[in-house]
Amino acid sequence: METIVIILPLIAGGATLIAVVGLSLIARSYAKRKVTSKTTVPAIARSTIDPWAFTDQQRGLIALLPKSMRRTFTVAGFVTPNAQLKFVAIHALILVLAVTCCSWFASSLNPSPTAIFLAGCMGAVIGWWIPRSWLEWRVTKRRIEIVSEFPVMLDLLQISVQGGMSLPTAWETVSKTLESASDAIAQEMRWINLEVGFGVRWGESLMAATERTGVTQFRSLGSLLEQTERFGTGMSLMIQVLCDSLRHEEIQVLEERAHQASVKMLIPLAAMMLPATILLIFGPIVLMMVDALQKSTAD
Repeated sequence: METIVIILPLIAGGATLIAVVGLSLIARSYAKRKVTSKTTVPAIARSTIDPWAFTDQQRGLIALLPKSMRRTFTVAGFVTPNAQLKFVAIHALILVLAVTCCSWFASSLNPSPTAIFLAGCMGAVIGWWIPRSWLEWRVTKRRIEIVSEFPVMLDLLQISVQGGMSLPTAWETVSKTLESASDAIAQEMRWINLEVGFGVRWGESLMAATERTGVTQFRSLGSLLEQTERFGTGMSLMIQVLCDSLRHEEIQVLEERAHQASVKMLIPLAAMMLPATILLIFGPIVLMMVDALQKSTAD
């Protein structure tokens, strides 16, 4: 019985990996047959309107995933279906390994089926939680990286536009410059440049970037570029105004966090200092009372 309980997770893990790899190969071969030069531009246009819409490349295993999960993958930087499939495969592998290791460890300590089953359930929770936590950490890190480098990108874009470059040329130059400093924002800028090159408007492409990353600054920049194109105002001046407003907003957020930090520190300080203060004040009093009671009892 114990041997069967140990072997079952291994069989399930092997079947899961074979299914993931097989469906991935089927999806890739199907995409190669369907993707042609005529469907390239509509696919990019559809991804601009709905970044998580099903395209020809996403038919197959990736289409089985929920839209919210694919959105989380995209915000984390796994934009292509192949990258998302690889993460799903690694997630399944970690889940199977965690269940197998916990079941084997429990069988070595207590060979009862109940203990092995509970250990397997614990391993399943651990194997599910670790990749999801790493994914959430990557989403937060990537978003912070883009937000922190966004004013720098605007400064470089303003300098390039003032130097006489057109907006697409300046955008491409800035994206290449920021590759060494921030790969996240450079990746988004390359994607936006690709969409604009296929005829998508700047406002729509930047709105799609907001949906992909969760950073609202792209949407603000898209609205600014649309207003500049509509009313004919100076692009360099408008970019400078947006950059100043973003820096001012960042300073306000930092000041707010600084004010909140002093309030948040009251609880741990009270929890750590209050017992010592009570002991320091009432400790001698308790000792004096005990001493007085002992003397009165002796008398």
